[in-house]
Amino acid sequence: MSETAASEAQQLMGLDTVRIKSPYMARNIVDKVKAQGQSYCQVLNETGELLWEVTRTNLQGSYDSRIMVKPMYEDCSKSKSGKPEWHPSQPYLIVECSLPKAMHGQNMYGVIADLPQACENLRTLLQQLLGVELPHTGKWTVQRVDWSENFRLPYQAVQEFFEGIYHVAFPRRKMQKYSNEAIFVPGTTTTIKLYHKGPEFERNDRKRLYVVLRGMYQQNRAKDAPPDWAHRQASRKVAALQRLANGRLRAEVEVHAEKLDYDFGHKPKVHEITTAYLEGVFDKEIARLLREGRDGVQIVRTSLAVRDRLEAHYALELAGRLHGFWLGLATHGEDDMKTRSTRPTFYRRRKQLVDVGVSWLATDRQLIERQGQTLPADFSPVRADPRRCTSLVRERPAFDYQRGLLQLAA
Repeated sequence: MSETAASEAQQLMGLDTVRIKSPYMARNIVDKVKAQGQSYCQVLNETGELLWEVTRTNLQGSYDSRIMVKPMYEDCSKSKSGKPEWHPSQPYLIVECSLPKAMHGQNMYGVIADLPQACENLRTLLQQLLGVELPHTGKWTVQRVDWSENFRLPYQAVQEFFEGIYHVAFPRRKMQKYSNEAIFVPGTTTTIKLYHKGPEFERNDRKRLYVVLRGMYQQNRAKDAPPDWAHRQASRKVAALQRLANGRLRAEVEVHAEKLDYDFGHKPKVHEITTAYLEGVFDKEIARLLREGRDGVQIVRTSLAVRDRLEAHYALELAGRLHGFWLGLATHGEDDMKTRSTRPTFYRRRKQLVDVGVSWLATDRQLIERQGQTLPADFSPVRADPRRCTSLVRERPAFDYQRGLLQLAA
């Protein structure tokens, strides 16, 4: 398994998890979907009253990636006070899945960028798996969509990146940091995730993929193949995926319904969500988190380079004050520096650093004790970075056993 040259196939990173809502549908179709799922309910034993019931149909896509299909018989609308209220409605479906995992079994390469086409492919797959006719996805509304980017870095460089951005902060959000592997920034409009794909793949997907691939190879092995042929082939493919994941830093921006509804002024349909819109949201949210990524501005993050950049743009006295401010940010973080400055001064000085391309993340001050630093000094997880993954990975067609898909999902 190897990556193709960028000139051979330009397949930019993009879509991951989506949550889409169908238009109202005929009850007999939704009932048929419900009959294939599992129901979870709560009953008041004293009276036998059904307090609530949830039905989900979990289908297996390619490589046993789950697709959640939820039959619904009530809809939600906002009251005059702005609170959501549920009321009986015509039946419809909620579908949620990772598009690349549903189609390819993994989301490390070959990721899809065109949402309307991807949802149509998903509809075709669902019709095969469910045995029902579904409306064209151009009429479905989008409740969530994730845009992601992968970046090629050595394993140790990814670890150093998370060590270097330990002090990163996001306005009005509580951040969750997981050692030197991930940063999670939840919010009501968007959620930002930066993580090392290698440990995440080993923890969440590797065992599942091995079991499914082994079964697929076993179904399609030649009669004269040795008994352990399926095991060896599955192990080989999973190991190749793990090697690929070990050298990937992944950045994701999850766009929630609140932001979609606000940006479009209504609940947007699938055909309204463009690649340009999702890229714009990704760029803006990552820039808000890292304070980096302005087009045409080369980022500097080492002490001497920062000093030279500041002196080239500001008077010597102001440059000296800003360099001291930068040292505080790089060493102690934004939260600490906010307590040592007035609010206007803090934000004015931080903006002055950002305006000239100065970063206080992953600096030589933070990594000064590490010998042999492998993280490139100019790296930033933005779409303009040259380490951004933009090409497909060459797959041998003989390993693509799509004909076993329906049997696995039965």
